[in-house]
Amino acid sequence: MRLAPGDKLGPYEIIAPIGAGGMGEVYSARDVRLNRFVAIKVSATHFSERFEREAKAIAALNHPNICQIYDIGPNYLVMELVDGLPIVNPDQQRPRPPGEALRLAKQIAAALQAAHAKGIIHRDLKPANVLATKSGVAKLLDFGLAKYTSDCDAADDETHTIGVTQVGTIIGTPAYMSPEQADGRAADERSDIFSFGSVLYEMIAGRRAFRGSSAASTIGAIIHGNPEPLDAPPALEKIVRKCLSKSPQDRFQTAADLLQALEVASIPDDSGFVHDRKRFVRTLAAVFGLMIIGAAGFWLYVKASRAGRIDSIAVLPLENRSNNSDADYISDGVTESINDSLAKLPGLKVVPHSVAYHYKGKAIDVQKIGDALGVQAVLTGDVTQRGDDLTIGVELDDVRNVTQLWGEQYHRKLADLLAVENDIDREVSQRLRSELTAADRERLKKGSTNNPEAYQLYLKGKYYTNKLSEDGFAKGIDYFNQAIVIDPNYGLAYNGLAFNYINQDDWFMRPSEAGPKAREAANRAISIDDGDADAHVSRAIVAHWYEWDWASAGREFKRAIELNPNDSEAHGYYSWFLAPMGQKDEALAEAKRSQLADPDSSLANFIIGSALVFTRQWDPAIEQLRRAKELDPTFWFAPSFLGRAYEQKGRLPEAISEFRRALELESQNPEIWSGLGHAYAVSGNRTEALKVLEHLKELSAHAYVAPFNFAVIYVGLGEKNQAFAWLDQAYADRSYYMAVYLTTDPRLDSLRSEPRFADLLRRVGLPK
Repeated sequence: MRLAPGDKLGPYEIIAPIGAGGMGEVYSARDVRLNRFVAIKVSATHFSERFEREAKAIAALNHPNICQIYDIGPNYLVMELVDGLPIVNPDQQRPRPPGEALRLAKQIAAALQAAHAKGIIHRDLKPANVLATKSGVAKLLDFGLAKYTSDCDAADDETHTIGVTQVGTIIGTPAYMSPEQADGRAADERSDIFSFGSVLYEMIAGRRAFRGSSAASTIGAIIHGNPEPLDAPPALEKIVRKCLSKSPQDRFQTAADLLQALEVASIPDDSGFVHDRKRFVRTLAAVFGLMIIGAAGFWLYVKASRAGRIDSIAVLPLENRSNNSDADYISDGVTESINDSLAKLPGLKVVPHSVAYHYKGKAIDVQKIGDALGVQAVLTGDVTQRGDDLTIGVELDDVRNVTQLWGEQYHRKLADLLAVENDIDREVSQRLRSELTAADRERLKKGSTNNPEAYQLYLKGKYYTNKLSEDGFAKGIDYFNQAIVIDPNYGLAYNGLAFNYINQDDWFMRPSEAGPKAREAANRAISIDDGDADAHVSRAIVAHWYEWDWASAGREFKRAIELNPNDSEAHGYYSWFLAPMGQKDEALAEAKRSQLADPDSSLANFIIGSALVFTRQWDPAIEQLRRAKELDPTFWFAPSFLGRAYEQKGRLPEAISEFRRALELESQNPEIWSGLGHAYAVSGNRTEALKVLEHLKELSAHAYVAPFNFAVIYVGLGEKNQAFAWLDQAYADRSYYMAVYLTTDPRLDSLRSEPRFADLLRRVGLPK
């Protein structure tokens, strides 16, 4: 059945042919329902026994290194479309560097282990059936000859003939089959291990292990001959030799044994491995040449080495390839942990996580991203969780010449997540800063934990806190506290707890409750690691919002920025501190620094917009806040402040529209309701303003509503006594609104000439 581009198979639209074989044609196609690109294998005649076997075999497997099946039709299979090439190009056979071959070999072995665990033997493992993606992930394909171990008998092995002899029938591809396959005998899991050895041999040597002028002579070589000596590191050579043992009893008995041997294999760096004596002699001569050049040549050599040094990196969000969105806590958490750890390396600029996070879910072109972010290296990867099984693949690329510096695929249990993250930290750090001192290495882990369970709880705490919902905050606190119980010196968990309470302050929690808890957690985080910039930001916010200790707040903000000058949020919060202090120009300058650190962040653009509102520059504020809305239409703060700017310009219908838009995003947020109520009041719609007041009072019956929100509406209604009564309550609560809005909010202008307002400023300690 030959198909053309545009033809339809059920809901699948054919794009182009990929290849053909004995079973029929393979095409790339698009699932028009999900707008997903897939591969479709179409049977030459009907849904044959082999076709059915492949469908059942793949459907039974769910592993990141095995091509997934999505659907079946009357005569076709729909599978994952793998963007990759065979691990060995049959037209241009070239050796792979030993380290790269080992990394791919681990992934193939892990795929075999998963298949064998389900009782499935592949029986046709060869380079053409293993693709390597651009990111270095191996994918095992084509289970058309697979069988279940419960069917291991000679009769089953006669289901497919390749026509080598008149009387015998054998399964597989001659150059890669095991001796028992070649001899027509029953094959078990150890047959796949022999084929694996042939594939690994070819990856390393750039030539087949067994060759012949015909299928028959090739099979003869497999049964009776031995491959040429393999020029490889001893650990790899030993593994290949054991895999290629003629007797199944002498091979690795399981794929798990094979994978374990690969995991512990130690080989030299690819750059240092010498393939032949001539290359070694040339290298040695070059070394002596450098020595003869003398001091001038040595200076040039050192200068060139420094020019190649990587001084900047972006850690892009690891892609969650699990079928469960709950695994986002792993992909997001590990990404941020790696980012924070690398940020502690001396002399290395690390793009803030908030900046790199913009690339989550987007197509990755490391060179373009490197140019956009102004970095020399980019770390990418993916995470797959299936039950307790975890696979994390990572790749470090030098974007200046688009070369891979390092890559690895980790197959571990979920409980080993911390160990994997530590491995990644160590590998990347050593490649970027090989001269790390013991003090540097200690700094990388200061404030973190060595307990895997505490680490997982911390990641969950961060994940739920970042949801910025009442339920998310509650779960975040619970997870952070569990982590701290396990490891009382887990500084990052304490700071996560502090930030959780800070975000709840005057929102879901009364300041008198949130403030002390945030202060205690932030102080503990700093006592564990004084070099944690985020902990100093938390401490600064507590000093500003709750303690009203302006000197301490300013000192802590400066300390945080000193530790991490590229922290967009630190500059943003500092801007909100400077504005109520009357330092309007400095506040706007800090807001712009926040945006420079994170140009495409809705929050950073909002910070500039808010600073312009605080400094009463309405037209620029409106333009900036529109920009923030465009960057993230779900960010409620931007339309809320935009409504305030429109109101001050006298554009009241637009102001009301923006507040309503914000309420569509956060329907129970008292601050938005307060803004809407004030806009109704100053527009003369007293009835609607009073309705908003009643709504806030109903909310306050079962949840905390900051008194300041009532005061703003009463100001709009012209009821000054009520407004001051609610402001006094806000003062008693030590509301953050008093520290941030009392001197900056133009909606309070009608109160500023009152002695009561001057007294309020005096009590809070703010400038008049």
